[in-house]
Amino acid sequence: MQQVGKPVTGKEFIGRGKELALLMEYMKMGQSVVLVAPRRFGKTSLVLEALSRLKKQNYYTAFVDVFTNPTLDLLSKAITEEVLKNHKLHKHFISAKNSATAMVQNIKLKAVLDDFQFIIGFADPSKNQWELLAESIDFVDAFGKKHKTKMICAYDEFGDIKKFDPKGDLVKLFRSKIQQQSNTTYIFSGSYETVMQNMFVSSKAPFYRLARIIHLEYMEKGVLVANLAKKSKELEIKLSAKYIEEIVGLCQCHPYYSQLAFQQLVLFNTLNGRIPDLGELTEYLLSAEKDYLEKVWEDISNNREYVHTLVTIAENGQNIYKRLKPKNINVARATKKLEGMGLLFRDDVKGYYISDPLLQIWIKNNI
Repeated sequence: MQQVGKPVTGKEFIGRGKELALLMEYMKMGQSVVLVAPRRFGKTSLVLEALSRLKKQNYYTAFVDVFTNPTLDLLSKAITEEVLKNHKLHKHFISAKNSATAMVQNIKLKAVLDDFQFIIGFADPSKNQWELLAESIDFVDAFGKKHKTKMICAYDEFGDIKKFDPKGDLVKLFRSKIQQQSNTTYIFSGSYETVMQNMFVSSKAPFYRLARIIHLEYMEKGVLVANLAKKSKELEIKLSAKYIEEIVGLCQCHPYYSQLAFQQLVLFNTLNGRIPDLGELTEYLLSAEKDYLEKVWEDISNNREYVHTLVTIAENGQNIYKRLKPKNINVARATKKLEGMGLLFRDDVKGYYISDPLLQIWIKNNI
């Protein structure tokens, strides 16, 4: 299969050796971590691989995707289900959660209910959702303590909490609960650097000094080249070493785009009976990502400073202050905001550059 876009673990997980080792050591030390990178940089795969390995070392684990659970009800249910997975009770909870009678009569759930009565509240429509969520957050730590096992809990896209918690009450609830826990270590991952810094790094942040920050960079070139060479050999597609390196170079070692490029190469070869040249492959990539790229641009296009800054950097990341001066752009403000959104990176040699290589090409071609 040449499927891309979904998290991978096990044999499909490649690279990130240093980041994985660092993340796991922090977990074993009981040190919570914040993992920051733009979307599709492999954060979720890294977290799931770490949890998978830690589970084999007899840790309890929980993985909660905040992005797909954007209400108090969904979030509290997701947390509880993930904790129950450690005893393979989540399916019983899912099937019985709408009926208190069904829960009480479920023999496998009964032992848990005796210790954690709050779970019955999921079957009560009148139950206060904030109370349920608060008890679910406590459940993460208490369940591990009850069974004398350390818990590792990951909240993926944790920054998305801000989207349905404009006043910050939910963040305060998490902080008040987590800072009292002693048996659980947390991984918080997020795509928006500004949001995550405001939550964890700033001296006024609610989670100030709670966690260590790990920034994910692009993948190692050698790892991607070796992986694509292996895949092409398995599919009996003859690709020169130079061509494979050109693919990785086109994608600038971006983990998602490198895999997508190979998928589109296979598709082109199947439909046309030959390997695409680099220009043809680029067009296939742009076509595959058209909706996504247009949505990214739509989200920032109403801001004049963002538009001019990105267009200028797409051409060249050097001397942007001088080049944007005639347009009366506050470059410092624009670049800081765009970095915080995960759209820009900065390098001492290259200057500023767009983190998404296809977005850079798309801007050059269309704007």
